[in-house]
Amino acid sequence: MSRHSGSSRQRSHKSRSTDQEPEDLVEQVKSIVTLLYEVVSSCSHEWETYVPSARSAMTALDRIHFFRDPQRYDEQVWMLHGIQDFAYHDADSGCIRDMAEWCQSAWLRILRNYPRKCRDSYRNWLQRSQATLARIHREEGSDSSSQGSGNLFDFDTDQDSDDDIASPPSDPRREGPLYVEARGYLQPAVDFYGRAVRSADALGSTTGDLLALAAESQMSLGNVTGPPGDERHFSHAIRYLRRAEEIPGYTLSIYLQHYLNDYGRYVS
Repeated sequence: MSRHSGSSRQRSHKSRSTDQEPEDLVEQVKSIVTLLYEVVSSCSHEWETYVPSARSAMTALDRIHFFRDPQRYDEQVWMLHGIQDFAYHDADSGCIRDMAEWCQSAWLRILRNYPRKCRDSYRNWLQRSQATLARIHREEGSDSSSQGSGNLFDFDTDQDSDDDIASPPSDPRREGPLYVEARGYLQPAVDFYGRAVRSADALGSTTGDLLALAAESQMSLGNVTGPPGDERHFSHAIRYLRRAEEIPGYTLSIYLQHYLNDYGRYVS
């Protein structure tokens, strides 16, 4: 996809963005979001070229109050994932902040319409935390970080008891601004994923993917929380992973399976 072709499509979208019927506007936004998916997957280095198109899509959806419609869940989720993935095209370096905040507001509106169904909004908080976690990793070195998802791990497994995960010694860095910022992003993810798991359990629709994401949110928050709170998050993560592992046909990622194998024996 060339920069020139993308720019010409942007002009076309902009020229048709006024005085349109809502359904025509929705179709126009879908074409923009399709383009954003293509940019993220194949030419993310050209992301700046497509920022005006993404913002025009956001403006159009706000104009027609698209996320107030309780009957268009699948379309809403698909569009939001496209815009959100574009906003976090390089999550370790940060995000396009106004788009990320717009996505979070849109997810919350969907959540009000679908309190039992909408689990996709919770991923936003995990994505928002990645840049902060990456900064902690860069500033503090590889000995306090894990490989795989950018989460930080610091376990002391040289212990006599197999009942609990031993908390690391108190670390004053965990009260520093980066850790506080990371907890601000991750606590909502933990809360929302916990709510999603409870809702899914009540409906008998709990999936391995949901449990794995809930575990990752707990692991991430545990890594930026000082003792004794960190132990509680790590223990919750292990319990989620055990449940996911028991679901027929579901396989944990290699990273999560190693985590469960290494640390599961410390949680009763």
